[in-house]
Amino acid sequence: MTEMSISIDFVTISFMETQFPALLNYLFPSLQHDDWTECQSGIKGFERQYTNDKVRFHFADESPTQLLILSGSACRYLETGNWSWQLFFEKIFDCKTAGVATYFRIKRLDIAIDESGASIQVKPHTVDRYLKQGILTSRATKVLFLNEKKIASRCNTGISCYIGQRSSKAYICLYDKGLEQGMAAERWYRTEIRLRDSFAGEMVMNMLDKQLLFGVFVAEYVRKRLQFRSPTSSIKEVRRRPLVGWYGKYLNSVAACELLYR
Repeated sequence: MTEMSISIDFVTISFMETQFPALLNYLFPSLQHDDWTECQSGIKGFERQYTNDKVRFHFADESPTQLLILSGSACRYLETGNWSWQLFFEKIFDCKTAGVATYFRIKRLDIAIDESGASIQVKPHTVDRYLKQGILTSRATKVLFLNEKKIASRCNTGISCYIGQRSSKAYICLYDKGLEQGMAAERWYRTEIRLRDSFAGEMVMNMLDKQLLFGVFVAEYVRKRLQFRSPTSSIKEVRRRPLVGWYGKYLNSVAACELLYR
């Protein structure tokens, strides 16, 4: 048996003609009393940042733009009590009407599909096996495998697989999340969908406009981007072959999931 969940794991949004106090009060009123500090940004085009060590607002003295960055740890930090991603993004889309900013753009959205248990199917080795058999199809033209290690500990964090170019505005990454976190290997895998600009905005609009489980949108995206085809089909043209049975079941499981803290 495996357990599955879907979460938002990275968000970047730029805002025009706004200031930090107004954004903080509008987006995160419960965080106003946190210990916010000002320090150097480290992001190209920005000089300084305000941060509570989780949520980060980057800015430049001569620019009207504020860049909000929510890393994975920041997303987990926010997901307490009555936090709602849907209400958060509704606020984002209403920021002009509220007089907080004149314009916004969702620049990045990462969605994580986590599987844990003893019978995980979607992982880098599976991609490699189907690729070698010639029965893997994708909209992407490239698949990249990386043997990754942590610099500080020199520990191996396993093989990561990238479906699509990492410089593109939409690609998928598969990796052993448990091993990355210092846990036992082969027990927790993550399929991470990384979206930028219009792809990120479209996924958020789906969540706001359509009364369906968030997993339905995620499963449909994965289905279009990555297909494990049947090895037993007699159809010669690989792209016309049906999906292999276990992958269809995997996509159905994804579609049955709701976004954590939606």
